Amino acid sequence: MTSEYNAAQRVLHKLKQNVGEFDLMESTQDSSVVQGAIAQDLQTLSKRISEYRMLARQESNERKRTTMLDRATHMADDHEQLKRRTDKITQRRAMRTTHTDERNELFQRTQGMGRTQMDTAIAMDAQDEEAFWGRSEQLLDGYIEQGMSSLQNLREQKGILQSAHRRVLNVDDTLGLSRGVITMINRRTTQDKIILGGGMAVTCILIYFIVHYFG
Repeated sequence: MTSEYNAAQRVLHKLKQNVGEFDLMESTQDSSVVQGAIAQDLQTLSKRISEYRMLARQESNERKRTTMLDRATHMADDHEQLKRRTDKITQRRAMRTTHTDERNELFQRTQGMGRTQMDTAIAMDAQDEEAFWGRSEQLLDGYIEQGMSSLQNLREQKGILQSAHRRVLNVDDTLGLSRGVITMINRRTTQDKIILGGGMAVTCILIYFIVHYFG
């Protein structure tokens, strides 16, 4: 089962490298090869995670089964995060391409203007574009970092709660501890999931308004 986990980790590492390369590519570069590799890696990683989760559920040792399921969950979270990052990069490149096309169209329409006036307008437009993308990228990077940090904190909290949950179950088996404490722990886990979902939703909404109003 370790081999299946290592295979999934290799795919995840390769995927992170491809997404990073895709993010650094200029909008004028042909990204079809990299995008194709990312799409293939996302599909492969999803399959690996499903297979590993299935093996985990078949594990008879409770501790090993719990560890494997936690690993599968973490890999699934990384998969979703990388997929969303790829979608954001694709949208950003599309917006840049559209903006460049509109600028070129404007340039063609203003060929009858004086050369000096035309050059000044183009230079100002280029500066505005660079400033806009600089601000947008900073804001997007900030929200992505906040989302990653929140996700990591929730992962740590989840691990602590699961550990506490197992301890309570062990004590309950031997001493007949009230199920009320276990119910509260399960409720806290559900609340954490709701907070995570809400945080991601708010982040997506903020990114949408940034792109909508600054675009």
